[in-house]
Amino acid sequence: MFNRTKLQKKEGVKPTELEEDTAKSLTALEQSNKDIQRELRVIFINAVTEESYESADGSAQKYILIKIPFRSLQFFKKVSSAVIDHLEKKFQWPVIVVVNRTIDSKRKISHPSQKRPRSRTLKAVQAATLHDVVVPSSIVGRRQRMSRDTGLTEQVFLDPLDKMLVEEKIEAMADAYQKLTTHKISIEFAKPTSFQKKKLEKLAKRD
Repeated sequence: MFNRTKLQKKEGVKPTELEEDTAKSLTALEQSNKDIQRELRVIFINAVTEESYESADGSAQKYILIKIPFRSLQFFKKVSSAVIDHLEKKFQWPVIVVVNRTIDSKRKISHPSQKRPRSRTLKAVQAATLHDVVVPSSIVGRRQRMSRDTGLTEQVFLDPLDKMLVEEKIEAMADAYQKLTTHKISIEFAKPTSFQKKKLEKLAKRD
């Protein structure tokens, strides 16, 4: 059993089997982890889909894309690693969680005294979505690259300390961002500093 309020769908829209399965798994995690129960209690699900893409080696791959409401964001940030790790163990596929955000058009009619919130501009929403898809890693650099073959591609550099944590899912992250925004990106890891190299060496020895 699971708390049906975990699934927040539009009125009249029935949840899919995958969405119910995800909600059950989140409920089980909430009930078995008292330390993060408070945060998990207010993490809700709007939609869950299974996405497919072709990897660089030509093989067919999948990942699970989960959309949560904006009001769950601050709580999700505190337990994102635990949630993603739990769901990836369950589904055996990469799991990417993004927030449903509102984009206000420039043409939106509002009171003359009201300004469109910067967080609701297209550019701001796309930037926030990029930060969503790379969790549990973080972005440390970005730059644009022009190619005759692929056109304009944005290069996104992640924290090199997270390489062992997310290396296997960077293609899924890039695919998710392109499907959500239509913008193509390539994801790489930034060159580690001397301090980071020493830390990576220690981590390698532990393994």
